[in-house]
Amino acid sequence: MTKLDPSSSAADATPAQTLSTLRRVAGASVIGSTLEWYDFFLYATASALVLGPVFFPSVDPVVSTLLSFATFGVGFAARPIGSIIFGAVGDRVGRKPALVATLILMGVSTAVIGLLPGYATIGILAPILLVILRLAQGLGAGAELAGATIYSAEFAPKNRRGLFGSIATIGTYSGTVLSSTVFALFALMPTDAFMSWGWRIPFLLSVVVVAVGLYIRLRLDETPEFKQVEQREEIAKVPLISVFRHEWRSVLLVIGIVAGAFTATYAYQTYSLSYMRNNLGIETSIGTWAVAIAAFLAMFMVPLMGALSDRVGRRPVLIAGSAISALFAFPFFMLLNTGQDLLIILAMIGGIGIGVPTILGVQGVLLSELFSTRNRFTGFSVSREIGSIVFAGATPFVAASLVGAAGGESWPVSLYVIGACLITLITGLIMHEPKPTDEGTPS
Repeated sequence: MTKLDPSSSAADATPAQTLSTLRRVAGASVIGSTLEWYDFFLYATASALVLGPVFFPSVDPVVSTLLSFATFGVGFAARPIGSIIFGAVGDRVGRKPALVATLILMGVSTAVIGLLPGYATIGILAPILLVILRLAQGLGAGAELAGATIYSAEFAPKNRRGLFGSIATIGTYSGTVLSSTVFALFALMPTDAFMSWGWRIPFLLSVVVVAVGLYIRLRLDETPEFKQVEQREEIAKVPLISVFRHEWRSVLLVIGIVAGAFTATYAYQTYSLSYMRNNLGIETSIGTWAVAIAAFLAMFMVPLMGALSDRVGRRPVLIAGSAISALFAFPFFMLLNTGQDLLIILAMIGGIGIGVPTILGVQGVLLSELFSTRNRFTGFSVSREIGSIVFAGATPFVAASLVGAAGGESWPVSLYVIGACLITLITGLIMHEPKPTDEGTPS
């Protein structure tokens, strides 16, 4: 990953920007985000491979999978609510309390899923409880990435905000690597044992997630920019109202910015696992291992793109990433359809390891720079989560429906991904390059 610039700790750096402080902030951000998104993507993987038959048994495996993906989407419906709740905490109380609260909520709900009896044991109560726990996960996830990104960016020197704003996104991929690897290892168990109890262990490991994450985040200091807002007594009374009254244009821009990356991510990372198993008859392990390999590469792509945006600007990187992702939509499924392990891995690398992280490498800092400091947590998280409902949570369900309607053909999903990426590309073309002030607020 990109190294910190020693000049950041030069004599002219503020105390909050010393090299040792920046390293601690970067480490806390990426590790905390990794642990949190381990929980979230673990459910995404399980929804494609396990949760359908365990909680939604059906004679038709397609129906079972669709119901499982529907609960996956329910989590996204809860995310905007979580973004409002924890966005207000982040803008009124502080960035640190919000980060601690989201970690506890998401980690505990994930661990409880691992203990939840299936439909065969408690009947209809099983899917009801699963939906409730998925809602709790969504509440926590609704503000996690926004909070971690803002925390890093608000500590960073002005000329390194692109790099530091990408650090939390590294955690989304390292969390994917961790969850995919753990799940793939347990998927090697005999099928009966895995479907009975083996799949539960990765969820129960969230107890460790909570313990480690709390240790890291409770040791953090509050960001200097939030402290300045407090000192100037500029805390927004109702950040949500303030955002939609004064910064609604930024909300619309964010929705366009996130469209491509959200859609491509959940088409490639979540739906494709189900597509390979149900439509191509490909064993579970190759898909999860391919995702893990691609996500590992993305861990390095993200900070490189963030650092590049510090040099060439946010818009050029966003536009390039959108174009790459759109152009790869058809090749992605063509490679999957070969059924060859190596080509499946190449498909995941192109989609998850190169195209999407090019967008996400700049997305975090771009979203934070579009909002003022006093409304930043709410503006970032709420507008991003509005986009998540339309372009993320619905994607696996829509993709499965499109393939079903097309008689098992994948081309409608490719067109769906291309359409979303074009929305992001057009947004990048029409928006102005953000010009942050010394405090990181839009000018």
